[in-house]
Amino acid sequence: MKLFKTAIPAALLILLLLLSSCGKESAGIIVINNVAARNTITSPGDDLSLHYSQNRTDFIDSGISSGFIELWLDEKTNSFGIFDNSAETLWTALPLKTEMGTVGAEDSGMITLKVTGGTDTYVLNSQDNSVAYGTASSKKTDTGCVFSYDLFTSAETAAKKTFSQSDIGFHADVSVTLTDGSMRVGCKWKNLTGNKDAFVESVDLLNFFGAYINSDKDNFLFVPDGCGAVVNTSVFDESFESLSFAVYGADPSAGADYSGSAVIPSFGIKRGRTAFATLIEKGDAVSVIKAEKAKGITTCNRVYSSFTITPADYSGDTLYISKEQTVDEIGMCYRFLSGVNASYSGMASAMREQLIRNGVLSSQTAQTDDDIPFFVTLTGMGKKSVASLEYMSPLTDFDEAQDMLVRMKNKGINNVNIRYRATRTGGFDAVDIRRSRYLSKLGGSRGFASLYEYITSQNMGLFVDTDLFSSSKDFGRSGAVGIHGEKLTCTPDDAIIRNMGSQPGIRYLRRISGIRNAVISILSDNSGTRTGICLSGAGGLLYSDFSQGGMLREQASEMIADIISPLSTGNKVMIDGGSFYMLKNADSVINLPLTTEVAASGAYTPVPFVQLVLHGISNYSGTPVNEAENSREEMLRCIEFGACPHYMWNYTPISGVGENDIYYYDNTINSATEFYSRANLALHDLMSARMTDHYKVSDGVFCTEFDTGAMIYVNYTDKDYSVRGVVVESGDFLRVN
Repeated sequence: MKLFKTAIPAALLILLLLLSSCGKESAGIIVINNVAARNTITSPGDDLSLHYSQNRTDFIDSGISSGFIELWLDEKTNSFGIFDNSAETLWTALPLKTEMGTVGAEDSGMITLKVTGGTDTYVLNSQDNSVAYGTASSKKTDTGCVFSYDLFTSAETAAKKTFSQSDIGFHADVSVTLTDGSMRVGCKWKNLTGNKDAFVESVDLLNFFGAYINSDKDNFLFVPDGCGAVVNTSVFDESFESLSFAVYGADPSAGADYSGSAVIPSFGIKRGRTAFATLIEKGDAVSVIKAEKAKGITTCNRVYSSFTITPADYSGDTLYISKEQTVDEIGMCYRFLSGVNASYSGMASAMREQLIRNGVLSSQTAQTDDDIPFFVTLTGMGKKSVASLEYMSPLTDFDEAQDMLVRMKNKGINNVNIRYRATRTGGFDAVDIRRSRYLSKLGGSRGFASLYEYITSQNMGLFVDTDLFSSSKDFGRSGAVGIHGEKLTCTPDDAIIRNMGSQPGIRYLRRISGIRNAVISILSDNSGTRTGICLSGAGGLLYSDFSQGGMLREQASEMIADIISPLSTGNKVMIDGGSFYMLKNADSVINLPLTTEVAASGAYTPVPFVQLVLHGISNYSGTPVNEAENSREEMLRCIEFGACPHYMWNYTPISGVGENDIYYYDNTINSATEFYSRANLALHDLMSARMTDHYKVSDGVFCTEFDTGAMIYVNYTDKDYSVRGVVVESGDFLRVN
């Protein structure tokens, strides 16, 4: 015991030392008035041929190779291609005219900078604003090539030997390196003219790499929408719109509209017998993955990443822009695949390997028990509204939670992991975690200790919801600031609160640097019981803080990732949402997306890409089964995606009457028990196994394969399906070894 007591202060000291060196602090916002007449200025060149490579025979073999790939150079356009020997395929940075014509070529480039300069915005493309002016060059290295561009707004500026303070010009280096059979692409830039009003707002890197027009039946673009999706490029869809996915979710401090969110910074292209998958390694937290599908003579099939370098937002005639760049370097890793590996399953396998190599994901396997985990989200105190009067109402106190666990155990559900929320001061409207206590109406600290003792004795898991980021109380000067200088807030959408007739309260976001002290308080407060910690919202909320001494989004992601390690020392950590930058030290993930935000169609298909990467590393669940519109389909999707069952329950009905209350425990415990029993039988020995393949067998019938040789068939149709001499019944699943 003495050793344990001294270990806690030591851990806190280590944490302080660790976090004090995390991240680069930002210095706030620049406000520029009277920019109502701003223009977006592009500089289209007269020579369209600089935007595409004429023919593969025009490339020069650089003599640099790694594994099956070779670096080829196009000296005219100062660009490159990657020749994959395993499939005799050439992937080009710019469109290949003999294959694609000049469709959309005027937008293609090695790099595109969006520059804010005073009252105007300039789009500087490597081909029009550098190659055309004769200010581009390349230099071979031992393992690749560096392509350099001096980008200017005009030929006159490019010809100058000295620049005025109003001139706009930037130097950019795009490095291409072949190592370990992969291609790594990096980019750095700097201001050439000294114009203090010129900021690089965003960078598009290799925006046409691998782009194509004509599509075979099985060709697709992979996009990281939710669980992952493939854009079937051979299926014509006139209604298809360009897609954009904010990695780790949109930044609430500088709002923008996106098609959806990505929990993994990855994308890819399948074309013929070959494919590539890309992992964003530097700048992932400020990246937006964009995709277009060919719909005529002006567009092609492509997917790429754009990076927000200097956050900016226009409001009326005022420009608000960060004083600091989010990053000064971006980088991506491309893995090339062929044959049977040229699939989204093969892409996921390559990304999994790369994430482990990079230390983003753990090389350890998921914790296994005799039974699979059964995840339950319990709500302690709800917020009820009657006749405009809001008051706190207990939904599941600590004694009731224990009673639920006893009943679950009696029904054969032994490995329960509880996420317990709204248990501390304020309930859903919790104040700062550093000033909260367990609610007396739920049983107080003694009641909680009794519950924890029971859970520990039964080898179950208890994860207390912990909000590192927000409070119902204004932080004052310790609060985060948005790009307009306003106090940064969020309003979580919560179905329990809405069903109780109330509205979620506004939450004030903590200054990023203040998260350090919050973590220390959690560790100190948790040292007695060592309960598990569920980081509420952490997997889906990441923001920039523009306060003095604040921190921008990329640095925030690095700091938050670092604090998971000391939090997980002696504690189990659950992540709510599943953004990959947080997962290395997480024991489990809850509410991992099992679907997409963009609606499925003939040209857009959800796939378990994220699950193919993560399965066997961490145990995970989707959203609660009992919240789904079709609970039967949701159960099947859990099996297909290798996800553990998850239910959201209350001991007390929300309305006081249990009828039709989907959250009332008694209404769904029997169906949950039946589902768990069958899921446990199918998955219990696969939790640490690698998910190796997933594919459609027939319309509505899918197969998931594991490295143990096990295959699970799922049939969503209303007819039985025969495969491999066995029958998968309608609306059911079957495991085959």
